[in-house]
This record gives sequence, C-alpha cells and structure tokens, in this order.
Amino acid sequence: MTTEDYHDKASKVAEELQQYLNNADKYKWEVAKETKDFKISCVKSEYFSGHLYKGEAEYNVPPKTVFEYVEPLPEGPRMKWDKNMKKIEVLKWLDKDLRINRACTSSACMGLISPRDFVDLIVTKETDTYLSTNAMSIDHANGQENGHVRGWNWPCGMIVHKVPDNPNKCKLVSLIQPDIKGMVPKNLTDAAIPGSMAEFFTNLGNSLKEDGKVVS
Repeated sequence: MTTEDYHDKASKVAEELQQYLNNADKYKWEVAKETKDFKISCVKSEYFSGHLYKGEAEYNVPPKTVFEYVEPLPEGPRMKWDKNMKKIEVLKWLDKDLRINRACTSSACMGLISPRDFVDLIVTKETDTYLSTNAMSIDHANGQENGHVRGWNWPCGMIVHKVPDNPNKCKLVSLIQPDIKGMVPKNLTDAAIPGSMAEFFTNLGNSLKEDGKVVS
C-alpha cells in the first residue's frame, strides 16, 4: 500500500468513529458500567461477534494535555500510568500525522487471558471541537512479540472533546472493539473489557492529579 492508500484507509476509520458518536438512530448504546467519574457503554460490533465499547469521562484539564496523556507513543506519558500497556513502539512513520504502531498489552483476568500485541494504523486529527487518534489493525510483516497472541483492533480511537468557553476542561471518549483472538470464552472477554476500561479512566485521572495537571 502507498502512503496515500494508508491515508484513505485511516480517514475512513476517523469518519466511522464520528458515526459511532453521532448516529444515535443506528447505535443504541447500553450502559455496562457507570460511576461518578466515568461511564462505559456497549453495542454489538458490526465486524465480529464481540462488542464495540464506549468509555466517557470529563476532566478539569486542558484538552491538549489529556490528548498527550492518552496518545499511544513510546516517549509519551501513557507508558507511565496505563498499567495494561507493556510496550508501545512506532514501526513506521508514514506522515507527520500517520503511523504504524505496535502495542503489547498485559495479561488479564488473573492470567486467564494471556498478553496480546496489536499492529495498528493510526492517524491523529485536530479540529475546532476535538483532538483524536483514529486506529485500526492492519496486516504487517512484523512478527508478533514473544509470548503474545496477535489480536486485531477494529475501528477504535481516543477523542478528546473541547469544551466551548472553557479551555481548562474536556471530555474524553474512548472507542474500542478488540478481537483478542485465541481460545478465550466470549463471556470472559465481555467481563474483562469493561473492567479494563474502568481501570484506564481511573489510572488516567490519578496520573493527571499526581502530575499537577488538574485545574481547580
């Protein structure tokens, strides 16, 4: 594939993520887990037998700061606070806003789900209303990490919404629909993912506070 082909593919993913958020007639979200700090909802995935999950949380932190904390880059803050992420590497920069990433995740459910690795095409975008990463797995010649099962991410991403008239506040939306492959019972996956997302939002919030990023 050429860089232009990758750009086209990534742009379609970004458009699809916006559909997940804005087409209420098509996507009937059901709440899977909710606290005062975050809400996690799901619908059936259109791509495989699992679910598409949406996590939402608000932070009294500037949008660009939250985006910096969630963007999966090896030199970024995410490796410090995201306990489910063992390794992030950029396999290839295709353009200033387009790259191929590999991420290695930790085992889950007390070791019942072994570590996974994912190779994703990622495009970053910024508009007047949000910043986002938009990703989907691709076939890649790079071999899987030792001791890991190669998973597959269907269209997914992080969208940091700006709040009008309040530059120190934002809403983070995480969209994921991972096919983790392997011989994992569906009910175990369905139980593991909302819990993993809850941990993600909790750890992010704690890290932002500890690093003095929260604006009172």
